[in-house]
Amino acid sequence: MPNPTLSICIPTFNRAACLRQCLESIASQFTDAEISSKVEVVISDNHSEDATAEVAAEFKAKYPNIAYKKNSANLGLDKNILQAVEMSRGQYVWFLGDDDAMFSDSLLYVLNLLQRPAAEYFIVNCWGYNKSLTQKALNRPNLDLSEDQCYGQLSDYIKSAKHDKNLVGLFCGLSMQIFSRDKWMSCRNKEQYIGTSAAHMFILLLAMKQEKFCILAKPCVKVRADNIRWDVFEGLGSIDKRAKLTQTGLLWILKEYNIPYSKVKFKIALFWDIFTNTLRAFMRKYVLKSQKSRDFLKKILGKL
Repeated sequence: MPNPTLSICIPTFNRAACLRQCLESIASQFTDAEISSKVEVVISDNHSEDATAEVAAEFKAKYPNIAYKKNSANLGLDKNILQAVEMSRGQYVWFLGDDDAMFSDSLLYVLNLLQRPAAEYFIVNCWGYNKSLTQKALNRPNLDLSEDQCYGQLSDYIKSAKHDKNLVGLFCGLSMQIFSRDKWMSCRNKEQYIGTSAAHMFILLLAMKQEKFCILAKPCVKVRADNIRWDVFEGLGSIDKRAKLTQTGLLWILKEYNIPYSKVKFKIALFWDIFTNTLRAFMRKYVLKSQKSRDFLKKILGKL
């Protein structure tokens, strides 16, 4: 096929069952010939030991616009993400987590956006679902927006958000990123961010700094609630390490975009993040162990 408009890049590792659901959500939209002619799927397998290769081969046999590569060894998360973009040929790239899935109208919606792109970089809205992706886990999307938010430059948005710690989550969320491949490729020294477990965030924030930027209100992706495997992220095995890395990422953003900040306030915010995240982990482990208990609490709280 000629160079596509959109490359869906899926870095994956040992999630064959989730990957199947992910690919089914994409392939079901290929019944529209125009969509299938403008979209490619790139799967970069980080040396999985389960049935990932078989799942990928099954879909690749049916759809010529699906590409698959299995690494001879585990490259680590960041290198695998970078490799997925290197494999792609699209004008735009959309990262998609291997355990997430698209809504049935997402590709048509995004392709229509990219015909006359309002930006070089888009943040995609998501909706949290249960682990089987059969039921919404939240009563609203991750981003509670009534309309798209567009900015002349990415820096305009970041300066308006200032010290919002959610900036790190916004730009780290893999399935939320659609961007110009050329702009990504033009970013130099990408390798210096390998090992951060957030290389894509640093690269995008550097490459897109002066580019048009949009946050999309329409949810396009179903994400599995509480399904992050922290063991595959280097240096993020505990709550305090994750909180510290979030603070480090936010400090990097503020420095890169020349936004003043208070070191004292950051230390207080770090302590508070560790406390609240520890409390949430306790609630999930001992109070909200099952979907039934979560549904029960939702009903009770809704009546208060």
